[in-house]
Amino acid sequence: MKVKIFFGIFLLAFFSDSKAQVRNLPTKFNPLSISATLGAQIPSGDLATRFGNSLAAGIGIEYTQIPSGWVFNIESAYIFGTIVKEDVLKLLRTTDGNIINDLNAYADVSLRQRGLYTGANVGKIFKLHDNGNRFGGIRLTLGGGWLYHKIRIQDNQDAVAQLSGEYARGYDRFTAGVALNQFVGYQMVSRDRTINFYVGFEAIEGFTKNQRGFNFDTGLRDDRKRIDILYGVKVGWQLAIFTNQKAEEIEY
Repeated sequence: MKVKIFFGIFLLAFFSDSKAQVRNLPTKFNPLSISATLGAQIPSGDLATRFGNSLAAGIGIEYTQIPSGWVFNIESAYIFGTIVKEDVLKLLRTTDGNIINDLNAYADVSLRQRGLYTGANVGKIFKLHDNGNRFGGIRLTLGGGWLYHKIRIQDNQDAVAQLSGEYARGYDRFTAGVALNQFVGYQMVSRDRTINFYVGFEAIEGFTKNQRGFNFDTGLRDDRKRIDILYGVKVGWQLAIFTNQKAEEIEY
């Protein structure tokens, strides 16, 4: 009989404890996070006459204030692609389209797109839901920074003297200038710091010009003002490294 009474008290205590639990949840969530991003981009404006589609891999640091939803970040993205529409080496090519190297053989030369965008953004997450553990909504940010792009001349055999060292700079169309940045998408923020990501549409507009003295293939200086545009899909994953102001909540 005593065993039955003891067992009954144990079950009562167990189920009572399972229905009332104390959890530490932030009343305000202000994480400083490190982010990794990946984007797929389509060129427009002057950039579309030089390059095709590209990818961008980036890193950044961000401060997100919850529940107000304000976002502040600094980011940098490396831009790369394989489609180059402007043949800057056409004067070095034979009638069959090849380049002769220093050994009087066909050279193995490729043209690639390379670039970098670095900037700062400010924005807001417009809350769609907040279930206590996760905060999500529409993410909208605006910002600006610096954009550069160039043609990478890749001599796979390192056997063409005209394309080595400083000579390559005469063909690479190194172009740079200030840029604007806009992003709109969806953001999820997890208060336990395990699931923090965003996905959406990004646009970058660069106001650039050629930074070289002149182009070797044309023998001319290029001072034209350019509008280089990139737009496409961007995904970011965030690792929170700091939170503060926690409070206890009792769940039943």
